Amino acid sequence: MISLLTIILQVALEAFIKNPNLAGGSLCGYFPQDTTVSEAPKGYQPFYISHVARHGSRFLSKSSSDCFRVADTLAVYAGKGMLTDEGLALWEDLKMLYGMSDGRFGSLTALGAQEHRDICARMVRHYPEIFSGPARRQVITWSTISQRVQDSRAAFTDELTSRAPSVKIDEKVPQKSGTNSYALQEVTGIHLTKAERAAAAKEEKSFHKWADLLRKGYDYNVFETRIFKDPAAIPAKTVKYIARESFKALKTGCVTDPATMPSIGKYFTSRELYALWVGGTLSWARYLNFPGYVNPFTTARGAILECIIRDADEAVTLNSPVAATLRFSHDTYMLPLMASMKLEGTVLSCTEQEIPEYFQDYNFVCPACNVQLIFYRAGKNAPILVKFLLNEKETLIHGLQPLTGHYYEWSKVKKFWACYTR
Repeated sequence: MISLLTIILQVALEAFIKNPNLAGGSLCGYFPQDTTVSEAPKGYQPFYISHVARHGSRFLSKSSSDCFRVADTLAVYAGKGMLTDEGLALWEDLKMLYGMSDGRFGSLTALGAQEHRDICARMVRHYPEIFSGPARRQVITWSTISQRVQDSRAAFTDELTSRAPSVKIDEKVPQKSGTNSYALQEVTGIHLTKAERAAAAKEEKSFHKWADLLRKGYDYNVFETRIFKDPAAIPAKTVKYIARESFKALKTGCVTDPATMPSIGKYFTSRELYALWVGGTLSWARYLNFPGYVNPFTTARGAILECIIRDADEAVTLNSPVAATLRFSHDTYMLPLMASMKLEGTVLSCTEQEIPEYFQDYNFVCPACNVQLIFYRAGKNAPILVKFLLNEKETLIHGLQPLTGHYYEWSKVKKFWACYTR
C-alpha cells in the first residue's frame, strides 16, 4: 500500500535532493534566500532598523547528545562483523562528531558566529545611510540570558563597530531570572495563563499525531542495506532507532563546517530524509495561522511584537538618536513573532497533513533566522513607511495591501496587527 507520506513527497523532497542538509530543519545552517534591495518610493530614505534574530548555528543541545549513543549500538554490530563498509564509515563519523561536540553541547559554533557577522555586513552594505548619519548613532541591543545568544550578539556588534565605527552600542545586560528581567520583557515576552499553556500543549500533541500518520508504513530499506551486510537479521525496530539517532547526530555537520563535515544525506536517500524530517516541521505548525486555530503564543500579552512597536514609535520621532534596535533570541520565540506579524508563509489554508507541502521549517527557523523592519521617511509630513525582511528576503504581510511594492505605511501596519493581538 502506498503511504500518505509517499503521496505528499513534493517541495521539501526536491529541496533535499539539491541540498540534503536542509533536512536538518532548524539546525540546517543559515542561508540567506535573497538580499535584493528594491527601490524605495521617490524621496524616501531608510533611517531606522528593527532586527530580531535567533542565535547562530550551535552544537546539539545537551538533551540531544543522547543520540550519540547509537555509536555504541553500531560498535556491537561492528564487533560481530555485521556492518558494511558504509556501516563502518557511519560508526566512525558518529564517533568523530561526538568528539567534536563533547564539552560544547548547546554552544555557538564558529559557523554560528560567522552567520551573524555576515548578516551584519550585508545590512550595513545595503542600508549605509542608517549607520552613517551624524544624528542617529545609538544602537540598542538585547539578548536572552543564554550564552550562545549573547555570543551571537557579540559577533554581530563586533562586525557592526568595525564597519560603522561611529555607532554607539547600548548593550542591555539581561538579568538572570524573574518577571522583570530584560530577557523576558524584551526578547521573549510571552505571558500565558496556565489554561493557555495547557491548550497550547494539547494542540502540539495533535500535530505529533499527524506526523506519525505521515510516517506510518515507511521503512528505511535502502539505509539498512547500506549499513548492514544481512539486513534481514536486524530487527526493524533497531534499524529505525539507528536511522533516527544517526540522523540527529549528523546534523552536527550542518552547524560546524558543511563543506568538510559528513552530509546528512551521506547515508540516506532523499525519501528517507523526508520521513526523518517531517515530524520536526510539523511540530512547528502549532505556531502557524490556520482557519479556526489560534495559538496563544501568537497573540500573547507582552510579546516581542509589542516591544518592536514601542521602540519603533520612539525611533521614528525626528529627535531620536536611535539608528537600530537589535534583539537576539531563540527559534521558539522567532516563529510566534513571524506568525503574529502575519508574514507570508505563516498563514496557511490546508489540512494538517498537507502542512509539509506549504511550510518548511528550514525557510523560517534555521539558525540565525531573522526578521528585519526597515523604516523610511521623506520629510516631516510624509507618512513613515516600513519594509519587512524574512531571512533578508523582502516579504509581505498576509492580508494587508502595501502602499507600493513591499513598502507599507507604518500607521496602517500597527492598526492591522492590533486586530490580531490581545
